Parts: sequence; structure tokens; C-alpha cells
Amino acid sequence: MRILQGLPTARGFAVGPVFICHGDSKIPVAEYVIESGRQEDEVLRYRKALGDAKRDVEGIIATLKERAGREDAMVFECHLMLLEDTELSGLVENHIREKLVNAESAVRYIYNDARARFQRMNDSYFRERIRDIDDLERRLLCALTGFGDHVRLALREPSIIIADDLTPSETVQLPRDLVLGFATNGGSPTSHVALLARAMGIPAVTGLGDITSRVHAGERVAIDGVNGTITLCPDAATIREYADLIERDKEIFEETTQSSKPCTLKDGSEILIFANVHPGIPVSGLRDHGARGVGLYRSEYLWLNREREPSEEEQFRAYRDAAKFTATLGEKASITIRALDIGGDKLVRGISAKEENPFLGNRSIRYLLANRDVFKAQLRAILRASVFGKVQLMYPMISCVEELKEAAEVLAEVKASLDEAGIAYDHNMPVGAMIEVPSAAINADAIAKHVDFFSIGTNDLIQYVMAADRGNESVASLYQPTNPAVLMLMRNVIAAAKRRGIHVAVCGESAADPVVGVLWAAMGIDVLSMSATYIPVISAILSRLTRAELDEYGALPETTNPDLTSREIYLACRNWLSSHIFDFENIVL
Repeated sequence: MRILQGLPTARGFAVGPVFICHGDSKIPVAEYVIESGRQEDEVLRYRKALGDAKRDVEGIIATLKERAGREDAMVFECHLMLLEDTELSGLVENHIREKLVNAESAVRYIYNDARARFQRMNDSYFRERIRDIDDLERRLLCALTGFGDHVRLALREPSIIIADDLTPSETVQLPRDLVLGFATNGGSPTSHVALLARAMGIPAVTGLGDITSRVHAGERVAIDGVNGTITLCPDAATIREYADLIERDKEIFEETTQSSKPCTLKDGSEILIFANVHPGIPVSGLRDHGARGVGLYRSEYLWLNREREPSEEEQFRAYRDAAKFTATLGEKASITIRALDIGGDKLVRGISAKEENPFLGNRSIRYLLANRDVFKAQLRAILRASVFGKVQLMYPMISCVEELKEAAEVLAEVKASLDEAGIAYDHNMPVGAMIEVPSAAINADAIAKHVDFFSIGTNDLIQYVMAADRGNESVASLYQPTNPAVLMLMRNVIAAAKRRGIHVAVCGESAADPVVGVLWAAMGIDVLSMSATYIPVISAILSRLTRAELDEYGALPETTNPDLTSREIYLACRNWLSSHIFDFENIVL
């Protein structure tokens, strides 16, 4: 029995036989020069292949939409948008005309260039979009060459899929009832395998390095999506342990979802738990996992995989659909749409540029204020969508009051233009600030006067407070949400919000940590927002505490030894929860 460590990607546990997916070999493509005068014939050949590829993707979308509760189709709707992108197609056609090469050669050249651009980006989500490019290139080349359409996986029994990596098409076409889990050599928590696995409730571990060479087809393995481990050849005791974990997870999920009421403490006090989402991933599972709203809608992903920015209409449709769905989650449901959070390590061709120090550069609200056309188009789309549900607008990376005042002027201009055009919108749409910069957390009292709510982005706040890149393993030990400096700033922001009478949320991933997320609620956070699959665990813990106990827990970091380290504070909090909740360790495992 051996245990391999990877990245925890989608929560859950499973034991089953291995099914290895090696994927397709690269499609053989002939590259040759065409005769002068035959360019348009080759362009027409490319356009026919493009049409075939579109129909193929439309077929997948239609099939997925026929399945109850499946919105995986959004991934392929993004693919369809790329296939319909006239700029990308124009690059292929121009390459055929200018270089006098065949269509296959042009497709490979242009898509290789697109891959290279994504590879140069530091953001892991953007790098993972290389798989989208792979998928689309393959589909076009299949249409041009007649090569096999896609991998036909002969699954005959429930199995754990082991692969180097999987394209979106390969992932979504696997029969759900026969997939127990995913484990991949590469990938990350932002890969399509990860996104789709979380949406479908399938445990997944990525970044395992060489697992495909360390297992054999049919061999039994155990997957732990909570801790990011794969156990090879588990013994009988381990298999029984996993069976208990699977049953316990099922009980927690049913305990949360069978109730139509929001998450409540033991004595009936309500705690609002929302979900973090973004365009391109399924949202149908939010209700099942107990989400009562959307606390963070990452609008920047509408700019992903594109040669141009999305139009106002494209944005409006996405925001409208998200608002409509959120309205079905309950009477207190709202959706907080974060304005374009671009820059830093998130670069989009044509609208952002690489900087020497991008995290301290022209990003987020700074970029929007310097590019008013982009900002106004998005504000118009968000305002128009506000009539379809309770929509909230949130400005990212606010560092000072001046930025809020300037943003308010732009918003007022957009509202005036909508009024003049007679276009309906929510005139009282709440506007908030994302608190993720130390200056904003320190000056929270002043900032609170200009907004209707706060949402604390702990991912960046911790990073900036500790001067520690959250993606850098060499300084990972410094990236701790329970660091005394971080806790001090959290208390300051919460107190400022309470004094001003505005609500405060946490939308950073720390909210999904059973110890830290409950601590934020105990310290006075009004709304916790996290990946939906983690909601049942947080809800289960909170439902076992009274308000008095939660208040005691919230004061714990201040009442313990002031010399405690970040790790010691975390362990003290975990021990407190273990001593007050008899089944705490079973819930979080």
C-alpha cells in the first residue's frame, strides 16, 4: 500500500478499480504549400470544417441540456463562442492566404500561437485554458482530416479515472454513473476536470506527477479529494475506513440539503452561506449543496479564451441568467457580481499588458477607471440584469476612498444614460467594495461611508499582509489566515461595517476551511461565500453550535496566549471545535 500526495481538487472519497485514459495521440497533419490561386478553395475547406465543428459542439450542448440538472453545457457554449469568433477564424484564413499553406497547417500554427500566449500567463486558471485550445484544435483537425472524433472509453464498471489530463470533451462525455473519481498527472484546482468534478460531486485529485505510470488497469485505489491523496492497493482496513468516510459524507450532505431552511445555529440563529461561481461552470448543484445565494460572481471569466472582450449584450445575457437562477435559491438570495478583476497575473489579449510588478500595478479597479469604455459597458450590463433578481455590484481591489468616488461618478453617468434611453434597472442596486488590500482594511471606517457592503477577499488580503505569494510553495508557511496581523485587520473591517450598519461577507477560499470559516462567522461575518461543495461541511459544524458558543469561539484568538504563532492559533481553534462538537473530526474528514 502506497500513498501519493497531489492537490485536493474536488471534495469527496471513493474506492474502486483504475481505468487509465491515455488519451489520443496527436492527430497526424500534413503541412504543404498550396498553388497560388487556390487560397480561396482552401479557405472554403476550412470554413466547411469550422461548420462541422460547430454542429458537433452544438450537438454536445443539446445532449447535455436534455439531462436534468446539467449545465455542463456552459463549458461548450464557451467553445462555440470561440469557434464563432471572427477574429480567430480570420487569423487562420489570413495565414492560408498569406503563407499559401493548407488549412490543417494554418489551424495548427494559429492554435499553437494561442497556446503559447496562455502558457506565458502566471494565473493557473488561464494556463488551464490550454486544454480548451487543444479541444478546439482537435475538433477542427478531425473535421479536416477525417481522423477519429474523440476517445471512446469502454467503461463497463464504476471506476476511478486515471489520466495525464483530460480535455473538456473527454471529461463531460464520460458516463457519470460509472465515474467514481478523477486523478490526473497534471492539472490544478482550476482545470476543467476540477470544475466539472466539483459540479458533478465527483472527488478529484490533480497534480500527481506520474500516477499513470504507477498504477495498472483494474488495480484498486482509494481517492481522498479532501486531503489530495491517492492510496494505491489499499488494505482491508483502509477500504473499511473509506467506506465509513463515504457514508459520513453522504449523511452530512443529506442533513444539509433535506432541510428547506437556511443554515441555522443550534439555537435557531441564521447564518447565510453563499457560493462562489463564475461563467462556464454548472450552477445547478448550488441548491443541492445548500447555497442560499451567490456571494462572488467572477465576471472576469467572461473575458477568458477570447481574442476580443465580450460585448455588452454578451455580458448582459450572462448576468441576467445568473440573476434569474440565484433568485430561485430563496427569499434572501442575492448575487454579487464583481466588476472586471483583470491585471496582476490575469492577462487578456488586447486589453491588458504585462508589467514588471503586476500585483502592484494597473489591475482591477485601477484598470477599469483608466479604461472607461470597458467599465461603462460592464456597468450597463450589470444594471440591466438587476431587474431579474437581487443583484449587487462589487468593485475589486479598492485601496482608497478616491477610487470609490471616481467609480461612483462613472456609475452615475451610466445610470443617467440608461434613464435617458428608458432602460429599466434597479435604481437602488447595492454597491460594495472588496476588501483585499491592507490600506482598505486599515481605513475601513472611511471606506464604509461610500458603500452598501463589504466583502473580504482573504486570498489577496493574506498575500498582501504577509508579502507571501499564495502560489509559491517556498513561502507557503507564511500564508496563514490565522496570523495575528490578518486577524487584527479582519476584526477592524468587521467592526467598521457594524458601526456603519452595513453587512460584511467573506468570499475568499478561507471561508471553506472548517476551522477558519466558522471563525469568520464567529467574529461577526454576515455572509460566508465559498465553493459550493464545501457548504455542507461548514453548515454541519455551525448547526452544532449555539450563538453563545460561537461568540466564545470568536473571542478565542484574543483570549489565548498573545505569543501564539499562526499555526498554534489554528490548532487552538481546531481543538476548541473538537471539544465542543462530538463528531467534529468525522465531519471534516
